Amino acid sequence: MAESQPKKATPKTAPDKPDLDKAKTKTKETKSDAKTETKAKTTTKTKSKKPLIISLIIGAILILAGVIVAICLNNHPDPSDPKASLSYSKAFFIYDDGRFTLWNADGERLTEDEYKGHTDFISGYAYVSKDDQVGIIDESGHMSIEFGKYGSIYAKGGLYLAQDGNTKKYQLLTGDGTVLEEGDDLTITTDNSTSPFAAVKSADKFNLYTSGGKLVTSTDVIEKEPYAKLDSSHDFGIFHYNKQNVVFDARNGEILAQFEDDEQYTIDSVSDDRSLILLENYSDSSKYKLIKDHMAYDLDETKYYAFTLTNGIIGYDNYSEIALLNNDFKVEKRVSSYLDLKDTDNYAVEDGDGKVEIWQNGEKIKTIDNSDIAATGVLFENYYAIKEDDKANFYNLDGSVAFNHDYKDIRSLFDQNHHAIVSDEEDKYYLIDTSGNQIGDIVAKQIYSREGGYELKNDAGDYAIADKNGTWATDYKYESLYYRSSVVDYNIWTGRKESNKYDVIDADNHKIILEDVNAQSFYANYLTIKNDDDKTEYYTLEGKLFYTSES
Repeated sequence: MAESQPKKATPKTAPDKPDLDKAKTKTKETKSDAKTETKAKTTTKTKSKKPLIISLIIGAILILAGVIVAICLNNHPDPSDPKASLSYSKAFFIYDDGRFTLWNADGERLTEDEYKGHTDFISGYAYVSKDDQVGIIDESGHMSIEFGKYGSIYAKGGLYLAQDGNTKKYQLLTGDGTVLEEGDDLTITTDNSTSPFAAVKSADKFNLYTSGGKLVTSTDVIEKEPYAKLDSSHDFGIFHYNKQNVVFDARNGEILAQFEDDEQYTIDSVSDDRSLILLENYSDSSKYKLIKDHMAYDLDETKYYAFTLTNGIIGYDNYSEIALLNNDFKVEKRVSSYLDLKDTDNYAVEDGDGKVEIWQNGEKIKTIDNSDIAATGVLFENYYAIKEDDKANFYNLDGSVAFNHDYKDIRSLFDQNHHAIVSDEEDKYYLIDTSGNQIGDIVAKQIYSREGGYELKNDAGDYAIADKNGTWATDYKYESLYYRSSVVDYNIWTGRKESNKYDVIDADNHKIILEDVNAQSFYANYLTIKNDDDKTEYYTLEGKLFYTSES
C-alpha cells in the first residue's frame, strides 16, 4: 500500500513586527477560490448608428451580468465547491533570499515588489510590508491600501486595524479600505490567523464581524472574555459570550442558531451540504447539539465520534457500534459494526450474532450467515454479494441474482467510481460496471479502490495507477503510491521508485507531469522539489517550472 511521504516543508517567514502572525504558505486540503474576476469586453465595428446602439446595449448587459456574477461568487461561495473557503486564494507568496514575492497558480509573478512581511489572503486581501511601510493588496497584486497611508496596520481575521501616524486614532478596515469603526481604544482578536471573522473590542462594546465587514452580533457588556472558534472547512463559526452560543456563517454573516447555555460549545463537524452542524460541549465531551434549520437540538442518547448526513442521520457510538437516528434525532436502532453506510434505509451490516442483515427501504429483507457474505458495507448501487460453495454472486436488494456470472471472489462492492472489483481466477482481479461487464483489460493480483482511481499490484509486488474509469494505467514501476486528495483541482498521485526517485502523475489526463524527481512538498496551488544543488524548484500542478530559489 501507499507509504507516507516526507513532511511538507514550510517556507521561512520574516514578519514585520512581533504581533503579526507569521507568514506561511497554504497547505490545507479542502479550500475555495473566494475571489472570482469576471471581465466582459465587447468590440464592435459598425457602419450605422442602429447596430452600434444595439451593440452597446448588448455590451452593457454582458458587463452588468458579469458584475452580478462576480459579486455573487465573491460573497457567496458555492457550498458544493470542495474549495469553498474564504481563506483560499490562488495567489501565494514565495520566500527566498530574505524577501517575499507574489505569484499565482499559473506560475506568473504578480508584482515587481518584494515584501518584507505579509499575512495570508482572506476573502481576497492580505497585509504586506516593504521598506518600513505597510499596505494591503488584493489577489491580483493591486494595492487597495497604498504604502504609507497608515503608520501601522494590524491584520486579524481578514480585517485590518490601522492607526494614523499623526492622530494615533484607530480605524477598523475591510480589505478594500471600507472603514467599519473608529476610536482610540479598539482591539481586534480572532481564533487563528486564517479565520475569516474577527471580534473587535472597545471600551463599551464588543462587535463580531465577518472578513467582508458584515456585523454578525454585538453586545455592550462582556462578563468574561468571549470565546470564538471556526470550522475552517465550511467557514462556520461559533461565538460564546454572556451564556450565549451564537453559531454563524462567516461567508455572509448569517446567524444560523443562537441558544443560551452556561457551557461553551465548539464545532465538531459539518455535513457536506452544510445543512447540519454538530456541536460538542467544550468541557464535557459527552454532550452534543445538532444545528438544523436555525434550531439547536440536544443529542442526549449517544456519544458521537462522527456523523454523516444521507437520507437520515447516522451517529457513531464507538468504533464497533452505529446508532441510526430518526427524523427527531433520537436513536432508532443500533447495529453492531463500524461501517460507512450509503444511507439509513439500504445497507448490508453484521448483526453481532455472526449473521448479516440486508435492509431495503428501512425493512430487513434477508438474513445471511456471516460465513457466506462476500462483502458488506456501502451499497452504492443497491447490490449485495454472497459467496457459497466457492462461488460468489451479486444480488439485487429483492434477492434476485443481478448478473448471470459466477465469480471466484468479489473483493469489493460498487465503489464511489461505480465499479466493483471481482475475479474469476485466484489473484486475477478486474473491474466491472453496474451491468456486470468487464471494464477495459486491466487485470491485477490486487486492486485497491481510491477516490481518484485505483492502485494495482502485480505478482512481483510492484504498483501501478489506474484512472477512475479503469481504462488507463501506468506501468508497474513503483514500490509505493500516494494519492493526494488535498489537490482538489487535480487528480495527483506520487509514485516512489526503488532508486528513491519519484514520479508525479496526473491520472485524469493520463500523463506523468514530473519524472525521476526528488521528494516533493505539495501546497494548495503548487509543489516544490529540492534539486541536486539543494535549491528549491517551484512547479505548478501541471508540471511547469516557474521559479528556482537563489539560496
